[in-house]
Amino acid sequence: MSAGSSEAMNLLGRLGGVKGKAGGGRWLPMLLTLAFLAACPGPTLHPQIPAGTGAFVQEMPPLQLSIQADAWDGRPRSLPEYVLPFLILLRNTGKASVNITLADFLLLDDADRQYFPLAPTEVVTLLGGHGSAVGLSPSLGASGSSAGGTSVGVGLGILLGSSGTNTRDIIPQALPEGAIPPGADVRGFVYFLRPVPRYRALRLVVAPRELPDHPRLDFEFRRTGS
Repeated sequence: MSAGSSEAMNLLGRLGGVKGKAGGGRWLPMLLTLAFLAACPGPTLHPQIPAGTGAFVQEMPPLQLSIQADAWDGRPRSLPEYVLPFLILLRNTGKASVNITLADFLLLDDADRQYFPLAPTEVVTLLGGHGSAVGLSPSLGASGSSAGGTSVGVGLGILLGSSGTNTRDIIPQALPEGAIPPGADVRGFVYFLRPVPRYRALRLVVAPRELPDHPRLDFEFRRTGS
């Protein structure tokens, strides 16, 4: 298992979404699925808060988190047709620095399928940036059952992008990883592959590894439109 996969499984363990067995427990065979994502208008996501629009704010002292869907206004404009970008604002209200990484985020749909963040460079490749016409990206998912078993799935998402797609805003506007000093805030997008069709709701889970004693935060969004 790669280092990235190990980090993903560690996060899943913290979230309680996967029930593994200590001492080399048996895993069900991996499933390989091939997902072709068509360039079509994506659905609109509304936060499950009274206002139903705008930023969704919660606190996990010393962090205050604000998350907004449908906020992309950079290049390429077509980004939300292929990738789900969530705008994240993190503010450190404490007296010590807090480190944040992409491994602290996880997206789940209403069927408990799990999607891990894409690195900004992966998104550029997916959209055919720098002259590439075809992008290929792995997506690892796992689900647990009440009986204690675990199934793991590996998917490959393929996107066909035109050569020379203008992707210049994807990396600069991504959420920066690393330490957030006391009193400071950071802002940027976290990118996920678009979920499989027919999902009705999504849950963005935030569980910073530097705050293991804090409960995770769930940001729930409902889908409207196509």
